[in-house]
Amino acid sequence: MINIQEIDHLTEKFYECICFNPEHYPKFDQLQELFYGAGKLINTNFDKPIDFTVQSYIQAMMHQIEEGNAIFYSQQELADITEIFGKMAQRISVYEYSSIVDAPLPWKRGVNYIQYIFTNGKWLITSMIWGDEKETVQIPQTYLL
Repeated sequence: MINIQEIDHLTEKFYECICFNPEHYPKFDQLQELFYGAGKLINTNFDKPIDFTVQSYIQAMMHQIEEGNAIFYSQQELADITEIFGKMAQRISVYEYSSIVDAPLPWKRGVNYIQYIFTNGKWLITSMIWGDEKETVQIPQTYLL
């Protein structure tokens, strides 16, 4: 049961599902399968947090894509710290991202705190909360080791 590689793979699959470009839509049809129940996603990048279920996140992103407000997005994990206790796990996932094709490096960075549950023989994401790095909020060096 305690298999960190399964959590690694699940997290990688999440990042793959949300990335897109003009030729390829995000893999939103696969995103719900990665979550337990409705899932909970919270964006802390604004004055007030914005919370979503997986379905409301998909709807919001598809609206942005269809309106032409989002044509490219790429996000990948740079570093992680994963802890497992019984049938639950949590991960500090440091990511880098860009919403601009051919953006110069380094990309912008941030942190996802992701929670997981082991049920029916597999790990699923229960919730995720994220925030981007800013001048006033820097990613701790211990997260990047």
